[in-house]
Amino acid sequence: MKSLIKILALIASLPLLGLGLASMFAPASMYEMLNLKPEGTFGINTVRSDIGGMLISSAIMIWIGIWKQNASWFHATMLVMFTLLIGRLVSTLADGFTSAAIPAIGVEVYTIAVLYFATKQMS
Repeated sequence: MKSLIKILALIASLPLLGLGLASMFAPASMYEMLNLKPEGTFGINTVRSDIGGMLISSAIMIWIGIWKQNASWFHATMLVMFTLLIGRLVSTLADGFTSAAIPAIGVEVYTIAVLYFATKQMS
């Protein structure tokens, strides 16, 4: 069972890494997907750093948690994913529902669930 949860955690890291790398190294490819219209150099910088950096670091924290067998890394990633999920809930309440958010919500919920069970396996 521990091998399965490690594989599921690794799978959870892949969309985070892919979207993070695209945001950091090909930000224009993310504008339409994320419905962004960055203004000037600082707008592009924000896509690369805030979005790309957060997603890449989340993937790396999952890998370190698997490698080190240390649930603290999973807790940190769950906190990031939970905060993103709360932001989507706030946006839904304040701005209305959009079906475009469903894939992102799915990734966040999947990642939180897998990492939760991974932390239980480690204790």
